[in-house]
Amino acid sequence: MRKLLQNLALTFFSLLFTLALLEGAARIFKLGTGLFWQPDSQLGWVNIPDASGWESCYGECQIRVTINSQGLRDREIPYENESGATRVLMLGDSTTAAMQVTLEDTFVKQLESKLNENTGDWEVINAGVNAYGTDNELLFYQLEGEKYDPDIVFLNMYLANDVYNNHPTLELRYGGQSAKPYFTLNDNGELELQNFPVEDTATFWTKVGTFLKKNFQLPRFVAQTLALRGEIPPWLAPIVRLFGGGRGATSAGDGDAAQAAENENGGEETAVQTPARRPDICDPDPLPIIENAWNVTEALVLELDKEVEANGAQLAVLIIPAAPQIVPPAEGAEWYCDVPNDELTSFLDEAGIPYLDMLPAFREEALAGNGPYYFEKDFHMNVLGHDLTADLLYQFVDETFVTTDN
Repeated sequence: MRKLLQNLALTFFSLLFTLALLEGAARIFKLGTGLFWQPDSQLGWVNIPDASGWESCYGECQIRVTINSQGLRDREIPYENESGATRVLMLGDSTTAAMQVTLEDTFVKQLESKLNENTGDWEVINAGVNAYGTDNELLFYQLEGEKYDPDIVFLNMYLANDVYNNHPTLELRYGGQSAKPYFTLNDNGELELQNFPVEDTATFWTKVGTFLKKNFQLPRFVAQTLALRGEIPPWLAPIVRLFGGGRGATSAGDGDAAQAAENENGGEETAVQTPARRPDICDPDPLPIIENAWNVTEALVLELDKEVEANGAQLAVLIIPAAPQIVPPAEGAEWYCDVPNDELTSFLDEAGIPYLDMLPAFREEALAGNGPYYFEKDFHMNVLGHDLTADLLYQFVDETFVTTDN
């Protein structure tokens, strides 16, 4: 018995020593992302005001990120527009927050610099928050964004996941969160807000995860690596849940929550079922669950357009391509995944909402041998990608808003 206890103690302390070494390595090499998010009853999660930390891009970058006192990844910007500058509010997810590059290198701040150099006094406000969908962004505008009294509002859409984010089942299936508000469509096609304020699904284990992520670097790296790499194998789901605290907390009942939501929407397939084929936004013959997600997404865009216009501002949409969409195809093959861009641009044309789809320009540059525009391991844009985006955006804003106003 004594020998067994000695062996258990030796194993325990060896494990602690190994974890301590890994934690030390994570801190030295700044692996993983800092703890920048906290649960929020109205938005699901928000940036933590005055937070700071490192972003590692899976070892491809080392960027010191700071959040301002209002919870934006930006410099301090008061609600009141004291200078009278033309204000642009950028709504988006991690592709807009762009923690993989310095603040000055983001397309948001580059656009601001270009506009100030050539067309007067401008402020471009970065309101991007990691993992937000169009539903989060609409609520953010209603609750926070309109306080800045913007003249132009950009809805930055990253079609690799935004449509999924707007549907509770798909949000969970692709590694998202249950503790977030979402919208459904009633029989009249009108949006109805669900899970608002957000139900507190935090458990003892998610609280443990929050504590570990807050105080140690290694769990942040584990959480980032697991949660941002597509579908999560069932055997890894408990680990993701454990380290899921900090952004919208997840609970062991996520599948039940999604199933209940789907029962309200006509009994579509649920996150806990295995479909005959994987729901894919690139499928030209989409499953009903994808069609429903698109219907909700389009209704969200129309609602945002209505509210922006009611506040005396103008809405525009920026469509940000995903890295696989701009990789030149093999000889004889077609470009991968045009379906979501065709769907969205057709809808925006019909709705009369101005937009910039950057996919054609990015593909043209890729074919010319320029780039790369994305990190190799991380799906976000690198500095070159932000440079190209800023150039395209400046031309679009100048032609669509500045020239028109003049």
